[in-house]
Amino acid sequence: MFVRKVSIPFAARSVLQRTLHSNRVLYSQPDTTKPTETKPADSKVAETKPAESKLAESKSADSKPAQPTPVDPKTPSPEPKKTQEPDDEKIEYFGNTRFPKFRAKPRRTITPGDAIGQATPTVKPAPQTLKEQAQKKWRDILSPEKNLESRARIIHDIGHSYFQDIVDLRDNGDKLFEAPKQLIRSSKAHYLPSVSGKTLAGQKTDVIDLCRGKTTLLTVNFNKFSELHTNSFIDPFEAAFADSEDAQVVRLNIEENWAKAMVLQMCLPYLRRHTPKDRHANYLIHYGDVEGLRKSMGIANSLIGYVFLIDKELRVRWYGNGLAVMSEAQSMVMLTQRLIPNKKK
Repeated sequence: MFVRKVSIPFAARSVLQRTLHSNRVLYSQPDTTKPTETKPADSKVAETKPAESKLAESKSADSKPAQPTPVDPKTPSPEPKKTQEPDDEKIEYFGNTRFPKFRAKPRRTITPGDAIGQATPTVKPAPQTLKEQAQKKWRDILSPEKNLESRARIIHDIGHSYFQDIVDLRDNGDKLFEAPKQLIRSSKAHYLPSVSGKTLAGQKTDVIDLCRGKTTLLTVNFNKFSELHTNSFIDPFEAAFADSEDAQVVRLNIEENWAKAMVLQMCLPYLRRHTPKDRHANYLIHYGDVEGLRKSMGIANSLIGYVFLIDKELRVRWYGNGLAVMSEAQSMVMLTQRLIPNKKK
């Protein structure tokens, strides 16, 4: 008799194997519907069987196939027990939908009083021609170290949600910590990083050039909402040092998104009209990524405003964030007076 071999595809074969395995497990379950026979408790002699009969029974049980258990279609199947999740791991959803709500990640903030900034002062590179700039760009493209840095930056951007700062602001508030009440020692203080840009007066410069030679309150904003925070520090500072020539305020406005940067450029006339002319020279706008500034200066959330007290040698001596409370404003004014020894009283 001729038997034709039929080739079964791999996917169909795997489905067939899983079906046979599930049926084998189902049929091998013991029958729990039959009542178990119990022997009377007053029987004194226990029935024993010889070892040979037990061995023969075990062999016969292995040779016989397992009988399937009858299933009554009318009886409902028992529901699986629901495991109760801990309170800290419960998933919240939007209304009746199955879309989970965003959960804020734990904040990674600095300890108040620690030195922030870069360990060494910024050294400006010599001006380069267009040919030298093109050669440097080509070397960066071919450099494995630069490629790894760009890859790490792309992975960080992918893992950082656009709404992460909003959720963090909602769950943890608009203040990272209360500002320290003492200055960072000059021997332990770090230096201000370099951030280039263009002022409202139209001059291309760097933030370290604006802060050099004077005690400076540097404010960093990423959006309009954070200006409410920095203005709460600027107002008492200007009220206390309005007549001082050794103290100043420098505003740094940063826009990292290229699409929002185009909108900000179109809104520059509006920004110039609503900013006093005497502040145009100290209002710096930067377009582009500032990940190095974020890490070195402890900027954890871009929706919060940040202030830094910079001395004449460009060292970061004090910092704060969020809305200023009365004690923070008083500490800021008192510490600024220590950095200006020749201030007229």
